[in-house]
Amino acid sequence: MNTSEALLLRKTPYREADYILSLFTKDFGKIGGIARNAKKSMKRFGARLEPFVHFRVMFKDSAKELKLIEDTETIQVFQGFIEDIELFTLGSLLLETTDALIPKESPTEELFDLLIEALSNLNTKKSPLPIVLQFQLQALSISGYEPNLDTCAQCGKKIEGDSYFSINGGGAVCFECAGERKNSFIFSKDFLLDTNLMESELEKVLKYIKLFTKFTQRHTEKELKSARFIKELKL
Repeated sequence: MNTSEALLLRKTPYREADYILSLFTKDFGKIGGIARNAKKSMKRFGARLEPFVHFRVMFKDSAKELKLIEDTETIQVFQGFIEDIELFTLGSLLLETTDALIPKESPTEELFDLLIEALSNLNTKKSPLPIVLQFQLQALSISGYEPNLDTCAQCGKKIEGDSYFSINGGGAVCFECAGERKNSFIFSKDFLLDTNLMESELEKVLKYIKLFTKFTQRHTEKELKSARFIKELKL
């Protein structure tokens, strides 16, 4: 029997009473599993197989691709996401970003801890947008998708100060190379390193969140369902 801390990434009903699950576990990475009779077994699963529940999962390997999910035990429930629709949307972005960035069964304890920390901070009603942006940047870095912010994606020259940003190019673009492809706002690496400045310019933070959401979708080639809701967010 295998045991690990886990978060639910996706859940699909299967047959009359089962669920097919995608779980992000601390010790085994992302795993797929089947929870048999989960719709009826309150003792084994209760309401734990839901987003924003941090739980301990017990599972067995099987000859097939899916693990056999045997039992769960609650560690903590992030109640704030259930009560606040905007927070739910931002939290969903974190979960979907994680799902897109990690391959199956590749343990990434650092990213798991980062996700738990970000969800915990959001749940305590701290200013949410800087938390989300910092998570995006760190998650991209941990998973190997970090955008290049130090040199121009076109000419390779070192970026000094502000720049523009190329999603397809994978990073910053100097003013000289930007040409007609200029973004609607100037990209600043220094801004991303200054959490105090973020708190005073939340509208700008939201623009960066939308930018890195598009960047994640482009470079993982995976759709984030929450992206369309993030696109509509306004301050």
